[in-house]
Amino acid sequence: MSKHHKLNWRSLHKWGGLILTFFILMFCLSGIVLNHRKAFVNCQINSRWLPERYTLSQYNGGIVKGTLRLDGNRLLAYGSAGVWLTDTDFHRFTDYNAGLPKGIDGRNVSRVVIAKDGRMWCAAQYDLYVHDGKRWVPVPLPGNDERLTDVALDKDSLQAVALTRSAVYTASGPDGAFERRYIGTPQGYTSKASLFKTFWLLHSGALFGLPGRLLVDAVALVMIFLCFTGIFLFFWPQAIRRTRNKDAVPHRVAAWKWNRRWHNRLGYYTLVLTLLVTVTGMCLRKPLSAPLAKVKTALVPLSPLAQHNVWFDKLRGIRWDARSDRWLVCTSEGFVQADEHFAEAPLQLSPKQTPKVSAMGVTVWEEERPGEWLVGSFSGLYRWDSATGTVTGWAAGEPAASDTPPSGKSKLRVSGYSRDLRTADEVVFDYYKGAPALSPMSGPLTRQAVPLWRVALDIHVGRFYAPLLGPLSDEFVFFSGLLITVIFLSGLAVYYRQHRRRPGSGE
Repeated sequence: MSKHHKLNWRSLHKWGGLILTFFILMFCLSGIVLNHRKAFVNCQINSRWLPERYTLSQYNGGIVKGTLRLDGNRLLAYGSAGVWLTDTDFHRFTDYNAGLPKGIDGRNVSRVVIAKDGRMWCAAQYDLYVHDGKRWVPVPLPGNDERLTDVALDKDSLQAVALTRSAVYTASGPDGAFERRYIGTPQGYTSKASLFKTFWLLHSGALFGLPGRLLVDAVALVMIFLCFTGIFLFFWPQAIRRTRNKDAVPHRVAAWKWNRRWHNRLGYYTLVLTLLVTVTGMCLRKPLSAPLAKVKTALVPLSPLAQHNVWFDKLRGIRWDARSDRWLVCTSEGFVQADEHFAEAPLQLSPKQTPKVSAMGVTVWEEERPGEWLVGSFSGLYRWDSATGTVTGWAAGEPAASDTPPSGKSKLRVSGYSRDLRTADEVVFDYYKGAPALSPMSGPLTRQAVPLWRVALDIHVGRFYAPLLGPLSDEFVFFSGLLITVIFLSGLAVYYRQHRRRPGSGE
């Protein structure tokens, strides 16, 4: 190999690493936040310090997921900023969050329901709450350490039924304690995981539980160290040359050698792990994410996926269906039908006879008439007859669920719905556009902070850079991952040449 070619490897590593340093740091820092969401649940950022896309206007951003009519002109509006008392014109909003977590992420509410006895139940991000007339009081869910996805009322509308991402919690009576129940395995069900899901858990380390997540955190810290030592090695030689005090030169040279030694050693000995985290991250975004989601593989032994509960991390919504006298449960693998006490094997419904629901989960699930449902997600809004399996588009131009493109694209990114407003029979809230037909937002809702977790997620998946990259932001993770992989491999090539020249030096 020519000397000129060797110089290219060094230049690629040197200049490519410098250019990508900022993005690598952002990947690492945001990844640590995403890996420990509960630890940062009270951390939030004033929206005034963030790009315009984080500004709340027209009830966007999921700030209104639904409403609950109380009496007369009063209703509750709930969503990503908690629960608010308002009127049927949305003119004035009064804080109704007493008892809910202070952090904006912890008070992210998926649903509020009211039982026949007048008790109001609320499913927030991590806990179930009941209102005592003055404040929300947390209700213990034994053994739960997951996020809540939904709350519904039982067959007689007397008691709440809470749904986490893996289990159902039911109470034996109006004042009974909640017990965890697992939904059974449908007949003929083959327990497999998509390659996308496996890569997702591998990327975060969650495939191996807390030790795995901590290991990935350590890899992120190593990459941060490599970034800072790389910057030091890039600029420090110039500082040495410009040093006028010659007595200080040996100390500066020693500092440069120390940084080079540990930059090389850590980069070399953690290369397999850093490449594993980088490559699996690339696979979680376009263009590789969709093909990987279609590939089903055996469950990794001893991982969280390989357990008795086949619905681990798959449950998204639940409703009692009066017509069939059974529960309907929305999962990441479609809809299932379960008996009242979840004692029998559930029936898995055909995808051709159920609404299309995006990977983000169901955001709207309202009963229009017994057995007839309005179901919405980022894949659109549909009317569904659960008995006949008939699915129709909610609005003109919206395709039926079976006709939705494989990409899941729709005209609507549905984040909320209400039929309690005086200004319209139905109001659909789009995550990005909100509800343009309503009067502009004003008052306290416009001043809500943004969860640190959400900003970290947008940075990690490239959405944060959308104002600069436009449509290319969707492929940002893939192409930046490719470049980072090249940087690591070029560093390995440079290290080998140095090591051959100075065997045993470790530099």
